[in-house]
Amino acid sequence: WWAVPTLLACQTPPPATTSTRRAAALSPVLQRMQSTYPDLAAGRFISLADFESPGQELLFRCVGPDGTEGGRSQPTLSILRSRNETGAGGLKAHLGDATASLRFDGARSTEMALIRDWRPYSLLLMSVFAPPEGATLQFAVESGTRLPAHWSRTLSLKPGWNLHRLDVAIIGDRIDLADVRALSWRLPQATTAADLYFDDILLADNTQSVLGAQAGSGELYAFTRGRRIHVGARDRFELAFHDGLLVAWRSGSDENLADSAGLGPWPVPLAEDWASASSAPVAYDDPALFAAWGTAVAATQRIVEATPFRVIVAGRWVFGDGGASPTGDDSQPEAAPSHSWRYTVYPTGQVYVRVRSVAPPTGWGLPRVGYALAVSGQRDFRPILSAAQHAGDDQPDCVLLARPGGQRADLLWTWPHGLRLARQRDQTSADERRLAVIAGDLDAATVIDTAHLLRVWPTDIDGWPEATGFAADYAKPATIVMHTGRLLTDVPGDLDHDGFNESEGCYEFAANETALRFDFDPAPRLRFDPVFRVHETAGQRAWVYARGRLINTVGRDGDDNLLIWLGHVLSTRTAVEIHVAQDRGYDLERFQ
Repeated sequence: WWAVPTLLACQTPPPATTSTRRAAALSPVLQRMQSTYPDLAAGRFISLADFESPGQELLFRCVGPDGTEGGRSQPTLSILRSRNETGAGGLKAHLGDATASLRFDGARSTEMALIRDWRPYSLLLMSVFAPPEGATLQFAVESGTRLPAHWSRTLSLKPGWNLHRLDVAIIGDRIDLADVRALSWRLPQATTAADLYFDDILLADNTQSVLGAQAGSGELYAFTRGRRIHVGARDRFELAFHDGLLVAWRSGSDENLADSAGLGPWPVPLAEDWASASSAPVAYDDPALFAAWGTAVAATQRIVEATPFRVIVAGRWVFGDGGASPTGDDSQPEAAPSHSWRYTVYPTGQVYVRVRSVAPPTGWGLPRVGYALAVSGQRDFRPILSAAQHAGDDQPDCVLLARPGGQRADLLWTWPHGLRLARQRDQTSADERRLAVIAGDLDAATVIDTAHLLRVWPTDIDGWPEATGFAADYAKPATIVMHTGRLLTDVPGDLDHDGFNESEGCYEFAANETALRFDFDPAPRLRFDPVFRVHETAGQRAWVYARGRLINTVGRDGDDNLLIWLGHVLSTRTAVEIHVAQDRGYDLERFQ
């Protein structure tokens, strides 16, 4: 392997300020790239191939299924097809049939090579030009020689130029990013020979801080990297979201405790006998389950709210024919068919999830619906299911995925009492890479709207007594005795209209003019980390008292409504009094 020439290896330094970026000496080609692709403005980047100088075409070769060139026409530089914003050159590759592929491995070049170490980067960008009828492109990345590994993804190409943004972390779940050896492309559905055109194959570090860049221990932070959104509480846990789903969970180490394809909860259609011991494992992640919903899925995600008190991430999958993309704005009219997730993350380790599914007119395809939660099968998780513990009216339905030993993160999954996902089963994949728990079952209605609680911290939810304590608190909220003001029962996300918003994990109130007074009665159980929200308090100053003492653990939601946290555990009846006034002078306190 030869050293990459200066033109291909130029990169911007990590930006500290705007003036730092302006001072960076970039070539004209890289300056055009930085102004064309927004991802390049946030951090350093490197051009694997820009096709603006002779010789780069030798990094590529067209090969058959045996990996040999076999007299095939080889790629050439082209000025007929290129991203005009970044230069005049592109790459033309002629693929003779569906078995032929374009391979980027540097085998034909004696002067240049593919960059092997991708670890400093978070995003792979590439521009591909498709014919008028569009195309389906199979893209793959390979690593290693002694222990080769392979990752692939099917990409849908629309006519004209397509910019694909691929998350390097997703690729790194399957291959060794320190030793990338080849990239390849082929047209698996081609019936005749076809020409493909490429431009600007780039690696970028597009990391951007959203919240808490200097967060202290136990404080929330959020940032974007690649195509992922990361949310965590310093020294406690970190979660990562991709295409709207929670795909990574770390606690105390770099090990991903979640199944890399997604933790869930995944909606899944179920047969009537799915939970019986004789039935086959539930293929909860099989795309064929939703084949009738559409031939393609457009996925989006966004940060809805980011404050020191909590972070909300919303994602949506919209099924269709691939001709339209959703806006990613979950305030827009609901699309059908679709799945949507809304994760509300608190620094206390509570993650409240609202999952809403809208089926097509043809329905779910099976009579029942449940949910799946999947973790890594290589992290010593031991499933404890409420279905096996004889849970009844006095015991909440829940699932505990515990790991033996101290200070090892455990996962509690539970849901409101009225949801009744009482039938459960666990299963391990044949390669033991994942452990999944499926809970059901609901009637396969056209619209299914559910709420869930995932508890990812503290790390000592090791047994059934601890699990049921947390689960019972969520399943049956505390009693609220109102004195002044109102308990609100019509806030979006409060699915059973009882004043506790099970989708966001807070009790909902409105003050009577300038005051709100109520008693919080935990009986008959302990209450963990209760949160109260007071609506119609935007722009107002607030004083909060519990048992007559001033409370400082106060924050604001994304609409500037008051949020209050009283403490980790409440066991006795507590009088809460809140006074509000115009011209708010109450600054956000750090949520401890």
